[in-house]
Amino acid sequence: MLGTADTLGSGPRRSARSHAAILKAALQVVDRRGYANASIEEIAAEAGVGKQTIYRWWPNKGALFIEVYGRLVPPDIVIRDTGRIAGDLDALLTQLSRVYSNTPAGVILSGLIAEGQTAGALADQLREAYVVPRRAIIRSIFERAAVRGEIDPLADSDFASDLLSGAVWFRLLLGTHRLDRKFRRQLVEAVVRGVAGLEGSGSENTG
Repeated sequence: MLGTADTLGSGPRRSARSHAAILKAALQVVDRRGYANASIEEIAAEAGVGKQTIYRWWPNKGALFIEVYGRLVPPDIVIRDTGRIAGDLDALLTQLSRVYSNTPAGVILSGLIAEGQTAGALADQLREAYVVPRRAIIRSIFERAAVRGEIDPLADSDFASDLLSGAVWFRLLLGTHRLDRKFRRQLVEAVVRGVAGLEGSGSENTG
């Protein structure tokens, strides 16, 4: 997404500073005003750059906030082997809960999802930036569980990822950015029993 080193005509160092300033400004503006009311003009003013500089690197507001979200919730947000599939899934949801409670990540994601309903290009970007990496995380959790002999190697990890993401997105769209302990426990149990085919997951003891 970042342009060439001489995009601003002052070499790579100034480009890197401006890029970081824009991301920081976008985060501050969305935290203060929400996604729908966050404008490129306000972000540019806060970052101390021209509006055209932002559009040179990101084609629209959605693309900018996909990168901001990616910084808050990196694809490898949880690389943790608890020794059990229920524990691994709960660790992921617990970390997401912390991020959504303490940063504007949930506000950004819910805004992107809503905007993506009427912007096909943004929906495609969101799938690449969010859905694909999230499926990779869940797939790795299922692969570890299969190696341990805990689940059937043919268990559908992509469906499990969609089930988890769908439940989380529903909460975000309703304005509930905190994934509380009861919700996490119930969701983990639904996945490990319904998708992975386990009984008595014991996930109430995780997270």
